Amino acid sequence: MEQHLRCIYLNELSTRAEDSLGIGIAKLFVEAPTKATSLAQQLINQARENFPDENLQKKVIAFIQAIVFKKFLNLALEEIEAMLNLDEFKNTRLYESIVAKTKPKTELETKLKLVLKCVEKGMSIQEIAEFLELDVEIIRKYLQEQS
Repeated sequence: MEQHLRCIYLNELSTRAEDSLGIGIAKLFVEAPTKATSLAQQLINQARENFPDENLQKKVIAFIQAIVFKKFLNLALEEIEAMLNLDEFKNTRLYESIVAKTKPKTELETKLKLVLKCVEKGMSIQEIAEFLELDVEIIRKYLQEQS
C-alpha cells in the first residue's frame, strides 16, 4: 500500500530563499529566539517583494510582527521595533493597540492617579484641586470610589 501522507516538522525545514512565505511564517512559530529575528526580517522583506498590494503587505507584516511579539514577551516595544528595523511600525494597528493599553486614556485619568499620592502627603482636597487643576467635586467623587 502506498503512503499518501508525509509528516513534516517545521523545525526541520530549511530557510532557503525558495521556501514559500507561508512556510516561513509557520516556521517562525517554532524557531529558536536566536534565529527568529533574522527569519522575521527575511520574511518581512519577502512580504514586501511578493505583495504589490500595500494593504495585503501591511497585514502580512503585522502578522509577522505579532508572532515576534509573542516570542519576545520580555522585550519592550521599542526593542522589537529596532530589532526588526521597522521605522513604519508606529503606523500599524498593532502598535496603536499596544500603546493604547499601556498609556493612560486621558489627562484626567493621569491626574486622578496622583490624587491618592497627594492625600498621602497630607494635602487637602482644595489644595489637590488647585495643584492638579481639577474640580473639587471630581476629586471628592474619585476618593469616594477608591474607599
